[in-house]
Amino acid sequence: MQIHTTDNPAKLLGEELSERINTHDGDVVCLLSGGSALDIIKFIQISDIRECRTIFMMGDERWSRDAAVNNSLQLQARYPNHVASRSLVETIPQEKESLANFATRIEKTFLEKIAELRNPRIFMILGMGTDGHTAGIFPMRKESFQSVYRDDLTYVPVHVEGLTIDSRASLTPSWILSHVDELYAYVVGESKHVMLESLINETKALHERPAELLKLHQRVHLYTDVVL
Repeated sequence: MQIHTTDNPAKLLGEELSERINTHDGDVVCLLSGGSALDIIKFIQISDIRECRTIFMMGDERWSRDAAVNNSLQLQARYPNHVASRSLVETIPQEKESLANFATRIEKTFLEKIAELRNPRIFMILGMGTDGHTAGIFPMRKESFQSVYRDDLTYVPVHVEGLTIDSRASLTPSWILSHVDELYAYVVGESKHVMLESLINETKALHERPAELLKLHQRVHLYTDVVL
């Protein structure tokens, strides 16, 4: 894991990711994790020649059609003219669509999209919560974790009691580890200090702390304003 500490991690991450996208000889998939990734979008600048060969999608999504809650809708409202909105694989529930059907539909759409790409490179931005969750992957008992985040699936329904938005969908840890070429972690705010320090210095099981993904993946770049 490469750690970059700076006063403006969103800018530094966005500029680095822009460079990686613009220099790749092939198509690009850029996966965004939750609301925190929206801070980075404005710093992602893609050349005109690259735009038609880059797609964006939320790696996790809130099961809501509310424009103030759904991540895709928030992105489109905040950056209507950005390539991330123009090339977005929308993750918006249909009217009366169940959480399970929503996750299945998004998985099918996403896999069909990437199957059409030429020499694709997949980048993903991940955040981290104070409880150690990342994307829509939350700490759970081992049996529950394995049942929810099944290794044979790509995008799964996630329901966790007690969350403000308790119904979500997310890419699975196994898919992320197997298919994402590079992970970009965006961890900001002093409230993350304790968890980030623990993540770096201690090892836990993935079901206990899903942010362990950042240590299990082979190519991780962590951008933070937290001084360790």
